[in-house]
Amino acid sequence: MEHLGIHRRTPEEILHEWCGLTADHVHHADSRRAEEYIDAHLLDGHPVIAWVDTFHVPHSSFHLQQHHSHRIVIRPEDGNDKGDPGSVRIVDRYQGSLYDGFMERSTLLTAMASDALGEARRGDPDWRNRTVVVKAGTPDFGDSQTAQQEPFRSALARNARSFADVDLVTACADELRAAPDDFTSLSPVGTIEVSAWFGELASQRALNACFLRAAAEACALPSLHDRAADAEALSRRWEMTRNYFFLRLRKGSVAVRRIADLITETATLEREWNEKLLKSLDGTESPALS
Repeated sequence: MEHLGIHRRTPEEILHEWCGLTADHVHHADSRRAEEYIDAHLLDGHPVIAWVDTFHVPHSSFHLQQHHSHRIVIRPEDGNDKGDPGSVRIVDRYQGSLYDGFMERSTLLTAMASDALGEARRGDPDWRNRTVVVKAGTPDFGDSQTAQQEPFRSALARNARSFADVDLVTACADELRAAPDDFTSLSPVGTIEVSAWFGELASQRALNACFLRAAAEACALPSLHDRAADAEALSRRWEMTRNYFFLRLRKGSVAVRRIADLITETATLEREWNEKLLKSLDGTESPALS
């Protein structure tokens, strides 16, 4: 699995392709300028996405345990918020759980400026002091609801078709199943790579669920609620597979075979999810995945 090639789309690509939104992505020179930029946008009522090192994030399971690049949302405070000037409001959906609370400003800035974000793991750029502010898309689709729905429908259909092919993942599972003893131990880099891959899949499907529920309401497509439930089920399965990945250290080839089976089963469910997603766009109701 260490040699499995993966292209990870940038947040801007995902926002543009799925939601038709544009985004300002800024790499700030230092923490002071990042803080000034964040404060200015929060004052205008705009949430800000920021990169952080989870080693410094108190609500993360990686806190003081492992360095990991992660994105959080800093949201403007509303009339019900009772935060103090030394803290900011954070919303963070990760590995199936949701954190909605406050973080000390000094902690946030430390997490954003962590040297670990500049190590360029897996070919990543320097993530230190980076922010994204999402803006409305530029195309004018008119006032009709049908016209507003069409860009979303076509983008969603394009993505569903693009990612319906799971042959590469299935071949990976077959390789594990054929020689389980060869994968009971991996290099340190391989362990980080594979663990992060499962974690990112789980996180992405959880985000898909949130997006699909919002889209169901905004575009009057109630069947997308079922597709959101499917995405949550897929998120749980990828996280379960990640847990078995760590069990292989204790259970050896038995755990590796179970990982292969889980990958095969989940890949099949991924294909079914894509197919049902396309049917939902056509208005065909379909039950959620079990």
